[in-house]
Amino acid sequence: MPKFRGDSDDWLDQEGTKSKRRGGSAGKNKPVGRAIDLPVEKANAVVAEIFPNQCRVRMDGSALALLCSYRRAGVVGKSSTEVRERTPVAVGDRVFVQSTGSHTGIIEGICLRKNSLSRPAPGREEGSLYHTLAANIDLLVIVVSVCEPNFSSGLVDRFLVAAESEKIPVVIGLTKIDLKVGEETPWKIYEELGYSVLLLSSKDRTGVTQMMQAIQGKTVVFCGQSGVGKTSLLRVLLDDPTLGKIGAVNPTTGKGRHTTTGAVLVGDAHDSRWIDTPGVREFGLTRIPANELSRYFLEMQNLSCSKITCCHQDEPGCKAHGLIRYPSYRRILDSLLEIEKSRSVQKFPLK
Repeated sequence: MPKFRGDSDDWLDQEGTKSKRRGGSAGKNKPVGRAIDLPVEKANAVVAEIFPNQCRVRMDGSALALLCSYRRAGVVGKSSTEVRERTPVAVGDRVFVQSTGSHTGIIEGICLRKNSLSRPAPGREEGSLYHTLAANIDLLVIVVSVCEPNFSSGLVDRFLVAAESEKIPVVIGLTKIDLKVGEETPWKIYEELGYSVLLLSSKDRTGVTQMMQAIQGKTVVFCGQSGVGKTSLLRVLLDDPTLGKIGAVNPTTGKGRHTTTGAVLVGDAHDSRWIDTPGVREFGLTRIPANELSRYFLEMQNLSCSKITCCHQDEPGCKAHGLIRYPSYRRILDSLLEIEKSRSVQKFPLK
């Protein structure tokens, strides 16, 4: 089933794992009680990085960063559902922090999110738990490469569905354009659908100016497959050659190795916030009903068959079968139907 599969390089997907990163000591000073819901205007910090049982925040109007405990809270978002969130805060969350020391604090309140990007959390019953990568997003940059690893339209489609469902604008950043050979351009379909596609190269700075213009003044999340060059791109954009760790593509599998281990706020200046996320090999969708999937494929929104609640499976008169992305739609639909079936069995087990 299409979904993200964590491994030892992605500690957020390892139950009970203590972070080896600075400040990520798990299990200490666990607060009692629950964080309160907070009006946006009352926030004084933004969550910059998540550790087990703790997070790092950046205080508004200063360079001060505090390591904070957080009170357990309910679902943070538009509404509560049967699907539970793995942690009460995510990178990009606006919060109210009470200082408890020169470099420590506790999160007392969490603002309602305007949107979020999430994926199923591995290691649990299918579809019962999700992990929010980032929250309060102005723009999602889907980073894909021409090769090494090859362009993955299936992964792009899943990110696009997730973004469309949360009303997050999208830019597709096509990296390693300097390595392009041949005439194939599988990304052209997205330009034809109206998505912005920028051709990029971290080596010769192709497209860097256009990308800077697209992301300036926004909270931007960079997502993509392992090895496509997200960190290399961010190094160029932030003019910081020391940012992150860069890993080579596995020569046997053709896939990237994880180097970013959790979402992290890597830039916060001039009204811009840039969030880097772990590279994925697969990306699952959360909280999207199967019967609503077609509304997040732009080319299906105005099909005449959609007026009769067609799910674009095998219904007579369906107009979707000839669309270029229809095979991708069916794969995603099948995975969502399987999750719903599994969840129904868990809720109403056979006796």
